[in-house]
Amino acid sequence: MHQINSRYREDAEQDGHESLFALDRLSFTYPDGKEALREISLSIRRGDHIALVGKNGSGKSTLVRHLNGLLPLQSGSLHYQGKTLDPTLLADMRLNIGILFQDPDNHLFCNTLYEDVAFGPMNKGLAREEVDQLVKRCLADVGLSHLIYKPAHHLSYGQKKRAAFAAILAMQPEVLILDEPTANLDPKQELIFKELLRAFQGTLIIIDHDLLFLYDLCDRAVVLADGHIHHDYSFQELVSQQNALREHGLDFTFRFTCCGNDHSHPQTSSHQHHHHHTHEHGGRDSHTLIADEKTPILELQHFNYCYPDKTTGIIDANLIVKRGETIALVGENGAGKSTLAACLLGLHHGEGFFLFHGEQLNQDMRRNLWKQVGMVFQNSADQLFCPSCWEEVAFGPQQMGLSKKEVEMRVAEALNNVRLSGYEKRVPLNMSGGERKRLAIAAALSMQPEVLILDEPTASLDPQSQELLLGILNNLNMTRILITHDMFFIRELSNRTLVMHQGRIIRDYPTSTFLADDHLQDINGLDYTYKSHCLDQIMDLQYHNGRKHTPV
Repeated sequence: MHQINSRYREDAEQDGHESLFALDRLSFTYPDGKEALREISLSIRRGDHIALVGKNGSGKSTLVRHLNGLLPLQSGSLHYQGKTLDPTLLADMRLNIGILFQDPDNHLFCNTLYEDVAFGPMNKGLAREEVDQLVKRCLADVGLSHLIYKPAHHLSYGQKKRAAFAAILAMQPEVLILDEPTANLDPKQELIFKELLRAFQGTLIIIDHDLLFLYDLCDRAVVLADGHIHHDYSFQELVSQQNALREHGLDFTFRFTCCGNDHSHPQTSSHQHHHHHTHEHGGRDSHTLIADEKTPILELQHFNYCYPDKTTGIIDANLIVKRGETIALVGENGAGKSTLAACLLGLHHGEGFFLFHGEQLNQDMRRNLWKQVGMVFQNSADQLFCPSCWEEVAFGPQQMGLSKKEVEMRVAEALNNVRLSGYEKRVPLNMSGGERKRLAIAAALSMQPEVLILDEPTASLDPQSQELLLGILNNLNMTRILITHDMFFIRELSNRTLVMHQGRIIRDYPTSTFLADDHLQDINGLDYTYKSHCLDQIMDLQYHNGRKHTPV
């Protein structure tokens, strides 16, 4: 692998006039002492399409924040177009290098989407007519024309992600850097992103754990591990080696039980081989999740919710949540899934009947609902505010008035469950997106709620962390509601699936029936199996690579 790494460096030296970025022995340490990058040496050529991959916390986001000057140089050197960084060059870089952050709220701050997308082009000095055309075209490209004059804070997380992408595209960048672009997107919107990225003519750098999304977008893979470059080789070479994927926490084949973890996968077409088989009863362990037929924990009857601007959130929802159930809540971005969860949590006060253990909620019961219903938000930053991980996880139990000994026990247990033991003194804001997600889960678990709602729990997690999370969730002795587009987690964990569309619950049926519903795409346009073709190609590469290295 190191020969491959050297080959890329030699190519860059021979084609020096095409070199866009040149990094030499670049290192970076955060104020809390965490060494994020260690002697990074990397050449990026004009027109490269690079997948920047590695485990959560390996330094990927820190590295790309150096490429457009967001983080200062501490040690080593970075050249852009052969020039040393200075204030003039940094200003030029920021106009030509677009970066889509994990958190779209970092991009959106104006009164309407139109203004958010127009902000960059206006600051470049473009004519108003040209800006108007750019804004309308870019919002149309990401499917948000109908929301052009809405404020971003009234959108779903997935819609915000697309709006932020439109704002980047409107700058017409030469280099496009995307940090976890598919996190929290429904399959239809993933395809929109993919088509836009396929059409992009410049240099492309994508951080993502979804190798199926990256497969036919990137031709080069740079693998980071513990802050340094471990491998730099072609994308096909990366995905063909299951051992290398497993080493770097990128092996996603645990998701496809029909294939297992061996190399015996036969060559087959995506039409002949389907990767979403399920047991008749639903999830893998759903036979142990027998719902109590007595009084439901939560119940909605003819429940409606409208946002303050009169935007409809929930329409005539009827829902029963029984003890021991694991319910998957699915639907397109903006269907109302997160809004429904916020209502169940008591954050949104709607009209209709909301019963908890058979009693209509009064004001006192609503104020204390947080003790029984926990939630992990899509955006972990929305619920992380303490200066250390220990304080973050301890906050809830402390507010419940538990003893110091009980608090310490719960914190230790929760951090251990999400494999963050030893992180007690770490600053949450300096952790990777995936680490923050696990910390938010730990903070919810420490409260030991009766019902746990997880909104896009797998977003921003590397495959190794997803596999770990699956084990954690499988062992939780509580009622669970999963808001997700992740078919594997739906299949493995849930025994019942609710489908939402335009604020309504349009389906409520066993998960096995949901997985077999061929008419769902006609209703909400979601194709949950569109990645099967890429998967088949990757599995065939692994199969042939395994045979090539098997002694005769």
